[in-house]
Amino acid sequence: MDRTTDTTALSPRESGFGSDVLNVLERAGSLLASAVGADSPLRIRLLALTDRLRHERLQIAVLGQFKRGKSTFVNALLGAPLLPTAVVPLTAIATFIAWREQPLVIVRFMGAKPPQEFTVNRADDIRDVLFRFVTEEANPKNELGVERVELFYPAAILADGTVLIDTPGIGSTLAHNTEAALRLLAECDASLFVVSADPPITEVELGYLRRLKPKTGRTFFVVNKIDYLTGDEQRTVVDFLRKVLTGESFIDPGAPIFGISARLGLAAKQEQNREALERSGITEIEDHLVHYLATEKTRSLQEAVRRKAADIVAQAGGEIELSAKALKMPLQQLEQKSSDFAQTLRSIEAQRLTIGDLLAGDRRRLVGDLEAQIQGLRESALSRLTQVIDEGLAHAETAWEEKVKSTVSAAIEQIFGDANERFIEAFSRQAGDILAGHRRRIDALVDDVRRTAAEMFDVVFAPEGEPEAFRLRQEPYWVTERIASTLIPDFGRLIDRALPAALQRRRRRTRIIAETNELIIRNAESLRWAILRGLDETFRAAAMQMEERLGDALTATRGVIEDALARRRDRSFATEPALDRLHRSLQALAAIRDALLTSDRSMAQGASM
Repeated sequence: MDRTTDTTALSPRESGFGSDVLNVLERAGSLLASAVGADSPLRIRLLALTDRLRHERLQIAVLGQFKRGKSTFVNALLGAPLLPTAVVPLTAIATFIAWREQPLVIVRFMGAKPPQEFTVNRADDIRDVLFRFVTEEANPKNELGVERVELFYPAAILADGTVLIDTPGIGSTLAHNTEAALRLLAECDASLFVVSADPPITEVELGYLRRLKPKTGRTFFVVNKIDYLTGDEQRTVVDFLRKVLTGESFIDPGAPIFGISARLGLAAKQEQNREALERSGITEIEDHLVHYLATEKTRSLQEAVRRKAADIVAQAGGEIELSAKALKMPLQQLEQKSSDFAQTLRSIEAQRLTIGDLLAGDRRRLVGDLEAQIQGLRESALSRLTQVIDEGLAHAETAWEEKVKSTVSAAIEQIFGDANERFIEAFSRQAGDILAGHRRRIDALVDDVRRTAAEMFDVVFAPEGEPEAFRLRQEPYWVTERIASTLIPDFGRLIDRALPAALQRRRRRTRIIAETNELIIRNAESLRWAILRGLDETFRAAAMQMEERLGDALTATRGVIEDALARRRDRSFATEPALDRLHRSLQALAAIRDALLTSDRSMAQGASM
């Protein structure tokens, strides 16, 4: 079967406009394979775009303050009590939930520890496994070092590629849960923000929404626990919530706010009571998600892929036109231009090496700055905590040592919590500025390569798309590692009992300061190592990307010229048939580019209907 017309493997979300775009991309991939080569960077980029569209995943995070019923709501959407629920703040680790015919739980850990898989089928067994890893009770402050948990389950709402994310609640007394929820914002394509009537919304939730707004495409608001309200009370709550949200520009005045009872919705699904399910409000939000939101997300992704693919096709057309011009050129003239172009490339290669040296130097400078700041953090932390210890000892009466240690533990968490945020901001900004500067230098070299070829051979190259900005990778300590704040026991205190009280205090003060300094060193070293790893990974990825970007431009342009020169020197080579094939390829690429633009216009018309 011709793979350009095979639609039997398309998922439900790839019907309609999606299958049209995919078919065009399939044809473009086949054409590029014959026109510019199967291993051409342009074709590889196009195949990556095709794969992205075909396997599109929509990630919807269920967000909100603790005890709003988020996990119960997710259970209602899944139709089974899979996620642990309780009357106290419970969820500590995010759970990513995706479709699979047979249930499976995968627990992923930080560092090099391999993931654990659990093949479980019964809801109770799934819930028990999740409880061990995602709850504050079983895994306090994430002592197990869990990065995330993935639950695969055959729920209807997941069948179209949707991924639900059950998140820790914000605003509880457990600050690390709030931070875990905030870190998920970057992974949200859309979100379901759950509130309830007691009260409808708090300042903590409004602050969270302000941070959420620029990071996710759409936020849908769900009022849970409506079964505890009368009809009038429900309308009052929704009206109040709408007024607050529109006043903050979080929703448009006519946007829906969904009232649900997650508890009754879950029970209705388990009992297969359709009437009760309708009353719970779960059906309405499911329909909205499955049909409206999925369509909107798919259309947006298709538009982005279509535009990138059109740029790739245009660039391929430039390469083919360059090849045609080179084949038409008299051999002596082609040899001279090839020599001139090679001379230009030698200069560009030298500049590339210089950029590599500058990049390595900038990394070393950042690392040196990091070492100095970590040392400064250690010194300032010890000075501050010594003062805390002395003040605590001066005012403590009974059980003074334990009180001082408790105070020191809290101070350490605050010091390193503040340092985490400060270091993230500073090194992210510095790394981003440095790498953006080097990217501009590489972009200038790429432009030199393309402009030189265009001027020599009188062709027009389409501009390349804007590359993705470089950012400091944030997967180390400040994201996942809990702060060590428990003081280390010391059996030397048994000796203290035989000493005078004043000497006891001096000895214990010395011991507490030593223990505190050890904790400072541990936390500072963890932070230093984590940021160093982040810098190394980010600079390495940036260097590879820049090297590939320039290398692709050099390989494509130089390869076309060298291939044309080799063919012209081959007396048996027939120029006219080759030119005819290139001409047909140009026409086919133009038709594909027009088809991509036509698909975009069709999608725009469909969106306006």
